[in-house]
Parts: sequence; C-alpha cells; structure tokens
Amino acid sequence: MPEPQIKTMRLSECPKEAYPHGAIHWLTSQAANGAQELSMAITAIPPGGRNPLHRHPDCEEVLYVLSGEVDHVVEGAPNSVVAAGEAILIPRNLKHQAINRGAVEARLLVVFSSPQRRTIIEPQ
Repeated sequence: MPEPQIKTMRLSECPKEAYPHGAIHWLTSQAANGAQELSMAITAIPPGGRNPLHRHPDCEEVLYVLSGEVDHVVEGAPNSVVAAGEAILIPRNLKHQAINRGAVEARLLVVFSSPQRRTIIEPQ
C-alpha cells in the first residue's frame, strides 16, 4: 500500500477515468496520492447524461453538487433532485444513479469512505 503523499492535487493533473457519461478526476485516492481512508473526485454529467445504475459494496458515498442539478435514484428511497449547494448520502451497497435532466452540465464533488472504492454496474 503506498504511503500518503502530502501534495497539492490539481484537477488538470489528477488521475482520470473516462466513461460514456463523462469522466471522474481523482483528487485523492489510494492510487492518486496514497490516501488510506477515503477518496474524493470531481465528475461532470452532460445535459441528458447519466451514470449507469451501480453500487459500491465497500463504502458510503457523498455526492455534493457544485453546479447544475441531477435527479438521483437510490434503491429503497424516493427519487431526489439534488441541486447546486446540496448533498446526498448513498449508504453502502445501495443501487443508485445520477441523471442530468437539465440544460447545463452538472459538476459534482464525490467522496467515498474508502481509498479504493469498488463499483458494481447493475443491469437495467
């Protein structure tokens, strides 16, 4: 396991994972800078975009909307509209999905309670 590195992480230099719905930029994670207990990323969902229905069996997730808004579907809960300045907690292992029904890109800060979050994509 890498040792934590105390360094400034710039979005343009962060490790990036590209997906059909956008990309996630890892500001902190075990791989990015040796984080031991959490990970944090910035992601964007274009208008009309969505991430796949998925779950994280090893961690909780907090999603904070920086700009725009998303409809958030969480297994066992009513759907929520989460707008700029608002956050939502997704408990461990619950299926969930963010959908941007707006006319502008939604930018999100995402925090996971694991430095190596696992994602399982669910069939729809």
